[in-house]
Amino acid sequence: MLKNYIIIAWRNLLNNKLYSAINIGGLALGMAISFMLLLYVYNEFSYDKFHANNDRLYRVMNNQPVDGEVRTGSSTPKPLAEALLKDYPEFDKVARTTGPYPTLVNYKDKALKLAIMSSDPSLLDMFSFEVVSGPKGSSALADISSVVITQSAAKSLFGDANPLGQTIKIDNDRSYKVGSVIKDQPLNSSFRFKVLMSWKALEAKMPWLVTSGWGNYSFSTFAMLKPGVSADVANNKIKGLIAKYDPNNKANNVSLYPFASLHLYNEFKNYKAVGGRIEYVRLFLMLAIGILLVACINFMNLSTARSERRAREVGVRKAIGAGRFSLIIQFMGESLMMAFFALGLSLIIISLLLTSFSQIIGIKLTMPYTNTWAWVGALALTLVTGLVAGSYPSLFLSSFKPVKVLKGQLISTKSAVRPRQVLVVVQFTFAICLILSSIFIYKQISFIKDKPVGYEQNGLVEIEVEGSIDKNFDAFRRDAISSGAITDAALTSGSITNTNGNSWGIVWPGQLQGEDKIPIDQMVVNYNFVSTFGLTLAQGRDFDRGRPADSLGLIVNEAAVKLMRMKEPLGQIVKWQGENRTIIGVVKDFVWGSPFEPIKPAMMGQVKGWVGGITMRLTPNASVSKSMATVQAIYKKYNPDYPFEYKFTDEVFGEKLNTEQLLGNMATGFTALAIVISCLGLFGLASFSAEQRKKEIGIRKVLGASTANIWFKLSQEFVKLVLVSFVIGACISYYNVDNWLSKYTYHTEISGWVFVVTMLLSVVICLLTVSWQAIKSAWTNPVKNLRSE
Repeated sequence: MLKNYIIIAWRNLLNNKLYSAINIGGLALGMAISFMLLLYVYNEFSYDKFHANNDRLYRVMNNQPVDGEVRTGSSTPKPLAEALLKDYPEFDKVARTTGPYPTLVNYKDKALKLAIMSSDPSLLDMFSFEVVSGPKGSSALADISSVVITQSAAKSLFGDANPLGQTIKIDNDRSYKVGSVIKDQPLNSSFRFKVLMSWKALEAKMPWLVTSGWGNYSFSTFAMLKPGVSADVANNKIKGLIAKYDPNNKANNVSLYPFASLHLYNEFKNYKAVGGRIEYVRLFLMLAIGILLVACINFMNLSTARSERRAREVGVRKAIGAGRFSLIIQFMGESLMMAFFALGLSLIIISLLLTSFSQIIGIKLTMPYTNTWAWVGALALTLVTGLVAGSYPSLFLSSFKPVKVLKGQLISTKSAVRPRQVLVVVQFTFAICLILSSIFIYKQISFIKDKPVGYEQNGLVEIEVEGSIDKNFDAFRRDAISSGAITDAALTSGSITNTNGNSWGIVWPGQLQGEDKIPIDQMVVNYNFVSTFGLTLAQGRDFDRGRPADSLGLIVNEAAVKLMRMKEPLGQIVKWQGENRTIIGVVKDFVWGSPFEPIKPAMMGQVKGWVGGITMRLTPNASVSKSMATVQAIYKKYNPDYPFEYKFTDEVFGEKLNTEQLLGNMATGFTALAIVISCLGLFGLASFSAEQRKKEIGIRKVLGASTANIWFKLSQEFVKLVLVSFVIGACISYYNVDNWLSKYTYHTEISGWVFVVTMLLSVVICLLTVSWQAIKSAWTNPVKNLRSE
């Protein structure tokens, strides 16, 4: 019996090659996209969960009350780790870290930029770093002159030679020997270092770290609780830790948050995790389910569209004694066979598209060929897909009455078409939701891109301060300007595209109680700051090299003036970074942090030794490539040991829109896919409807109906379905888009024209899909349709 079913199923596939190819291809495409999305979802949910001590690992978070809310961040002071171990027996191990930062590493004649992180040796006992060679755990960093490197870093530096005991130089300064080699961290790991050096080594390199106090929140702290200790108990005990050691900031407190959860839940409000990447992971999971469901609906419609060709087979089988259950098994088996064919085809599609998909989402995904559970999951999902997709066709085909079908009479058109109409409405509703979402996502991205940032981005180039370039900055700037490559340059503590940290304890005239605890964004700058960045001065002036007193000058933005309630800010004395400073200039507000959030108060002043980058303004209308080549030659003159690496400010700023850009790209791709699959379903319904109404069409033609009349008659019912889908999809989309845009302080409006364009586009897509079948039916000889059997 089973062999007979397989033979019949195979013959049916061969006898209907076009429909079988469309059916299997549509299902395979839907399965491929769904599987890729599920790979992304799996990657995100498995992030950082591979550590052996995962259930005891936590990241220490800093909670700071600001304007009636509590801001939670992962930056903590250096003495925190020692205090946790000394005062609270609940903690097993604690580790501080910095970085990782790209740093120059030299080995003989090789010079590479590698990501270096510094930490307490206990980090190697807390987290699962698989050692390839050398001592394991904290003993690998017991000697402060030793470092731990990854396999890829060892390969890049030493080739096939044994790396253990080899000496490397870091930052062209101190030498270190390779103590251990570890495997590179998995792609779903938060640790991204290539070289790990000990905290003591970092303190030897930067002596100021030894005396760094509770006011410097520049480090990360990881903690591992003892077995059986509850995080809630530990959190209750450490609430007063900051107040104990830093009475000036007693409103601050620290708390523990599960390390493995921070990747997905990284947005906090009043101590609680309120979202983060998990929102997009859930969205992509829903997309995966939605696309697979649309593909199944398409499969149902196309399978039943050819029902009349199977009608006699059903009638004959029932006439000779076949029960409905055996017919259901047969048709369900055919669906499962096609589903497994689709699985094989989907794997080929995935292998072709996965690299491109990884590039779009910015995450390198790989096929888990060796993962048994992945294969079990794929087979189970295919089985479910086959059963779902084949359920309606099996029930529909097995319901035919043998007497009627053998006389050429099928079930009524209305009762047969109605379920498929519902399925098509579901398909197009999903597609319309995606179309509207894509348009509004790109509207929001364009709105933010077109919003003035408050400074001139074009022509700004950033380089990091490394080696001796900061000491030779004045000569470097002078030569670069003289060469005609740039018009100006300035030293800063960091990029203008990102906040360079904040400071509190700032005092100004007329300050109210508690306002000294308000964190204010800050940037340490040098001369030529305003002119280099193209900021607009509302009042006052830029820092002037000819005025030595400007070393204690201060430039603030308009938001800071508003915060300090100053009617005449110029000349006012403000205590910042422990010194009284005079406001010499006020710049108009500019976008510094997130372009989606309100502009915050900011202060810019000079602090000796605080340098992180150089920003240059290229000469307008000059060749960018020639200008950069000239600057590189000058850079090498003053800093020969370091590679010349640079970034364009507008490109760095554009990275702030990466999440929205990713969402837009994904939505666009899935929209196109959903439209294609939905059109296949609509094509199946049009084919079924035309076949059911062929005698009606024949009578209409005999009575004088034209091809246009018949085309209009057959098409209008599908246009109605699409319009119903549009109404439902528009309501769902309006609600979701409105909620999504409400998260942004600055956002585009929900325009009516978007809905009108989407409706017209949907109708055009519908007409293009059904027209071929409608015209084909209209052109068919009516004698053929009216011929009696």
